[in-house]
Parts: sequence; structure tokens; C-alpha cells
Amino acid sequence: MSVSRHENDSEESLIEAFETTLSIRPSTTDYYDEINDISIDHTVLPDTTINDTRDLSSTVGIEELEENERISEQIPKFKTKRRYSLLPRITEFKKIGSPGLEEYYIQQKLDPKYDEILRPSLLIDEKLIKYHHTFSDFISSNPHISRESPRFQFDSEKTLVILSPYSSEHSFGRKWVTKTYLSTIFERPQRLLATCIGVASAITMYPFYYKLINSTKRSSIFSSHVRKIHGRNWPKKLFELCLESHEKLNNDELEVPQDWNTGDIYLTPKTINAIEGVIGTIETAVDALFKVTPITGTTSTTGIAETVQAPAPASGKAATATASSTSSTSSSSSTKTTTTTTTAATTATTATTSTSSNGSLSSNYNENNTTSHRRKNHNLAFVVIRPPGHHSHACLPSGFCLLNNVQIGIEYAFEKYGVTHCAILDIDLHHGDGSQDICWERAGFTGDYGQQEEDEIIDPKLNPRDDYGKRFATYPKVGYFSLHDIKSYPTELGFATKENIRNASTCIMDHDLNIWNVHLQAWNNEDEFYKHYQTKYVAILNRANQFLNNCKKQYEEENQEYLAQLAKYNKMISTKPHLSAELEKPTPPPCYKPLIIISAGFDASEYENPQMQRHGINVPTSFYSTFTQDVVKLAKLQTNGKVISFLEGGYSDGALTTGVFSHLIGLTNDDGLLWNHTWGSEQVVKELIKGCKKNWTPYKNPKTDITIWANEVIKLGRSMMPNCILPANYIYKDQSQENNREGMVRTQEIDRDGKFRVVNKMVKDIMDTKGGIGILESPKSRKDEGLNDRADGHRVTRHTRSYYKRV
Repeated sequence: MSVSRHENDSEESLIEAFETTLSIRPSTTDYYDEINDISIDHTVLPDTTINDTRDLSSTVGIEELEENERISEQIPKFKTKRRYSLLPRITEFKKIGSPGLEEYYIQQKLDPKYDEILRPSLLIDEKLIKYHHTFSDFISSNPHISRESPRFQFDSEKTLVILSPYSSEHSFGRKWVTKTYLSTIFERPQRLLATCIGVASAITMYPFYYKLINSTKRSSIFSSHVRKIHGRNWPKKLFELCLESHEKLNNDELEVPQDWNTGDIYLTPKTINAIEGVIGTIETAVDALFKVTPITGTTSTTGIAETVQAPAPASGKAATATASSTSSTSSSSSTKTTTTTTTAATTATTATTSTSSNGSLSSNYNENNTTSHRRKNHNLAFVVIRPPGHHSHACLPSGFCLLNNVQIGIEYAFEKYGVTHCAILDIDLHHGDGSQDICWERAGFTGDYGQQEEDEIIDPKLNPRDDYGKRFATYPKVGYFSLHDIKSYPTELGFATKENIRNASTCIMDHDLNIWNVHLQAWNNEDEFYKHYQTKYVAILNRANQFLNNCKKQYEEENQEYLAQLAKYNKMISTKPHLSAELEKPTPPPCYKPLIIISAGFDASEYENPQMQRHGINVPTSFYSTFTQDVVKLAKLQTNGKVISFLEGGYSDGALTTGVFSHLIGLTNDDGLLWNHTWGSEQVVKELIKGCKKNWTPYKNPKTDITIWANEVIKLGRSMMPNCILPANYIYKDQSQENNREGMVRTQEIDRDGKFRVVNKMVKDIMDTKGGIGILESPKSRKDEGLNDRADGHRVTRHTRSYYKRV
């Protein structure tokens, strides 16, 4: 390999030929990043220790802690006890009576005590001002890109990338822990920065294939589509725990129940902001694919600005609209639109349908096949949210996950748009035990950690269980198809329970269940990997195809039966009108309206941290592009091309930057093979993860294609979510306490309206290139809490479930 060095920037390139789609020139504007940023990088490259910034000095034996965590994560009795710990407790809030959940929610948010505590970060750039400026500079510096780069005919054919800026509000808050302990917290806000750099990588290659937006929508944790998945009690319990964490963290107390895995789950008051933002972003994504927008030039509630133009109206039909590629203001037109709204009032849940005068059924699915509808709505969306969700059961948080994002999205799509069937394709390294468990509940069975009857928001008497504990399956019908490592959590090699292994290996396509699990295999080269892919891994796509085919066939059969019954009914009414009061009109089946959702975890990447990927099982970077492209092909056959991808796992900078890059290259409406093998090389990883580091500065005079390209990628990525560029040792602090103790420090920052404003000391610490938030001292000794009970005198700062079981 040749190494080229340049005097001005110390860049190096180990790639003989790095290929971009078009030649890229350095942007003209000097990059200036006023934020002192850093991310704990867990990326490990073969035979190198590049970018390992973790502090290895600690008073805690980290190997012992990790071993205890792995053992304690698999204690069978843990989850059976947890169910009772999630039931409502008597708290100060209940003294005011027993209000409805929405009233309860409003009362807590109106408490002045929480106004300052829950105030979102001033660094949130809701309008993406910095990104739009950086992107414009990139295009103006490369005018040939506008002329030569491929693009789609309609703006809606682009892949929609939706950022959730409030996701960074969920952060670790135990300020007494050591630096080494903090380095073991994998699920952190800094993941968003690496994800954004991955997004920027795809955008620089195909600038006109993607549309980037912020979802500033925040939705209630007590929304019906959340409670239908998680029941009455868990959302309320989670909300209470977040509020209670304010006092506990200030008093140096553990903020989560003692029988939880404290290394996986943490809370702060601002976790509420993140959860509300995640739910709102999920809704934004679903709206973008299915919402029929009135003809207007204003920005919709989803945050997507569109200009639409109505064609000549068709008789008896709502006027359709075509999305424009730019946002502008136009005069409003009064146009009749029809929105399909579905509610689950009974166990035989019905979706909105329309019957023509001759008795034939009009399917919402078929309506989506019109050209005008495809032009108006996006078909492909990638949703950047955290915390992840696929480990979350209905009433059990687990594996970094508090709520099941995918299942909430499916329920929202069903409630609002009548989406009746959905195939979940999960490619996270770990089995999505929570998503699968909820599928068992949807099929009418009792979930392993599901809702109790008193927890359900729909009266269980409307759909009673039979003698064997099964109910009628309800809509929406959801299939779960997963590719994962059977040796990793929740089936950790050497610590797995029989129950977890069985769940992660289930394959069934009957009894209202559509579940198929495939296990990853070791490989030595990409040829060997793709033999596994073509012969084994593709099974999850084939089974998803089978599921959707069967559902469509079942709908057609039910619809034919309905039409036959309707014809008999109409004949009876016409010949014997006196019997009309005694006859019951047939009910049409819910219109078949399918969707595919990807649980896009990137922790199976070849560049993931070995601590997360402990058994040597991974996938090449090209897999994410190949698999995603196959999903898009499946969607064009089954769902009219509609796919939503939700970010799940991925915990090293290298795994997220390259994994998201590859995933988005596959998630396009271009049928060609777009991924280039040079894009997944080690040198690309080395260049991209530099942008996730403290005080990143671009090359002053880059000479090679890869460094020129990486410069522009990192500038774009860092401009997307400035609030996720945080110090490595960043820990949540109580803003109100900081303001009272230290007062306001005058410094300027552009607010959401593009104006300069004064920000507080916490924001100053984040922004100051010479500062940063340090690790505070450990809390004072509390003998009654057993924090100093080690025989060797070392301080225990992280208790596991096995510890509490022993106590």
C-alpha cells in the first residue's frame, strides 16, 4: 500500500482508488465549529487501536462489572418480578384525585416546578438553518453536481430522512460515576452525531435522492396508539419515574428501580422530551407516507413543507395533489379530501371503506396505486430516533429500550390511515424479543411480559379468551422476521435461558402468528457471506413475502364473501322491504393496506465494538445496502413501494457512520446497484469517525479524493443536529439548579428563530472550546444504601440485579 502525505494537513490515504459518484471540490467557506465536541468511540478496526479515547483508570474492576452484568442479565426470575414493580404506586400526584391520563399529563407539565427543568436545549436547530447553509455551500462549490447528479422527476420520490432533534435530550444523569463506568454506557446521545455523518455520506454521493427534515412534533406518551401497545400503567409509570428522577439524581440516588439493569436503562426528567419527540417523529414518518394533504403552500403539522398543485378534478373523487421540490407559499384552494381513519372499537376492528352504488368495495390499497398519489406522498423514509425500541415489551423496558417504537408506529398507521398489515424486518445484531412478544399479543395470546387484563385500554370482555388462553386476533396484523446473532443478548452464549433461546429461534406461519427467526453465521470473506445470504438469510424476505401474499389472498376471499352476502341482503331488501328492520347489513372486511418496516440496527456491522459484539458474528458493510435494496424490491411488489426504517442499535462511530451510509444507498427508488465496494473500506471509516471527535478540524488543503469527500461529509453531518455534539463525559445536569447557583453567563447562540440570544452556563460549557463538563465527585457515603461494602475498599458505583438478589 502506498502512503501519501501532505505538508499542510497531515492527511493520509491507504486507498489506491476511492471512487465518488462525481468529483467533489472543497467548499469555499472556512469551517468553524464553536462547540467543544467529543464522542466516546467504540469503533475497533483490525490490528489497530485508532481513536480509543476511553480512560482506563478506575477504582472499579470493570471486567468484574461486565461479567456480573452479563450474568445478571439472564436471571430468569428477574422479569417475573418486574411485572409487579411496574404497577402504579401511590404518589403525591394521586392526592389530587384520579384524573384521566391526558388530564394527568397536563397537570404534571403545568407544574411550574418543571418549567425550567424540562426546557429543551437551546442548541436544537428546529429549522435546520445550519444544515441548509452548509449544504448550499457544498452545492455552490460544486456547480457540476447540480448539472450532472441524477435526480427523480418528483420530489416525493426522494427518500425522506427524518431527524428527531429532541432525541438527544435523553442522557445519562448519574454524576457520581467514574469515567470508566461512563465509557460502558453505550446508548448515548452522541450516537446521533455518527448517524448524521452516515446520512451526510449518502447525501454527498447522491444529493438529489434524499430529502432531510426535522420533526419538531412532540406527542403525548398517553396517546391511544402508545397505550394500546403498552397498556394503561407503563406509560404512566415511565412518566412518573422521569419526573421523580429530578430529585433522586440531585440527591445522588439511583433513579430507576433497583431490580432494573442499571447499565442499560437510565432516566432523567428530560427523557420525557426525548420520548415525546420520538413519538412525534414516528407520527411524522407515517404521515409522510399516507397523509392526504390539503392543497396549500403552508407547512403541514408534520413539519414537511410542500407546494401542491391540483389537476382537473375527477367526478366524485377528491382532488389529488402533486408535491413540489421547494417550499413556498401559495394561496389556499378549497379542495375536498378524504382521509381514511380507522378505530379499534371492538375485537373485530373495522377500517374505513367505501361501497359504490353497485355494491363493489373500493380498496384504500388500490387507491394508493394512482400516479397522483405516488407523486404526493413519499414511499421511503429513514427515521433517526433514540432510544431504540425493539427490546421493549408491552410492560417491560429492556436492552436500552423504553417504548417499542416500531409497534407504536404500526398502531398509529392503523388508527389514522387504516394500515391493516405490516411486516417487520429486523436486522439488529440482537433478537427483538419485545417486538416479537407484542406480535404474540396481537395474535390473541398472552405475551411473556405483556398487558394484564386490568391494564388494557380496550375492554377484554369484548374479546374473551378461550379455554386455552387465546383470543381472536385483532387488526393490525403484524409479522416479525428477524436476522440476528443467537449468541448475543438476550440469548448471550453461556447465560441464555431456555425461554429466550426458544423465542429467538421461533419459526411459525400459522395460528395467526407470522414469525421467522434466522441466525447469523461466521464468514471469512464476502463471497462466503453472500452464499449465506442467498441460501439462508434471504428467508426472512421470502417469509415476509409469504405473509403479505397470504394476507392479500385472505382479504380477497373475505371481500368476495362480503359481496355475496351484500348481494343477498340487497335482494332481500328489494323484494321484502318489510323485513329490513330484522336484517343485519353485512360488514365489509378492513381494506387490505400493507406496510413494511425495517428495524434498522447497525450493531452487526464489522466495525462494531467487540464489547457489544462479543462472539465474532457480524456482517460486511455492503450487507446493509444489499438487504435494503431487496426490501425496496419487495415493497414494490407488496406495499406499493412503502417502507419506513427506524434506527435501532449501533453503538460505535464506525458501525453507525458506515452502516447508515450503506443502508441509505440501498433505500432509494433507483433500481440500479449504487453501492461501491470502496465506500466500506477501513480508510473510509478512519476518515469519517474523525468527525465524531473532540475539536475536529477539517483538512486545510486536502489532496486526495477521500479526504476532500470526508471533509464535506463531516461538515454536513455536524450541521444537522448541533445539540448531539457533546463532550465525552457529558452528564445531565439540573438546569434550574445550575442557573440558581451560578447565574447566567452571557454568550450568544442562534436560537430557533435565527436570532442571537443569551444562553445559560450549561450551554456555555458545551459550547466553550476550552471548557467541557467534568465528572463530579462521588456522592457522600450512605451506609444504609450499601455503597461501601466491598472488601477491597473499592467503591461500588454500579449495582447489578445479582447484587440486589444477594443483599
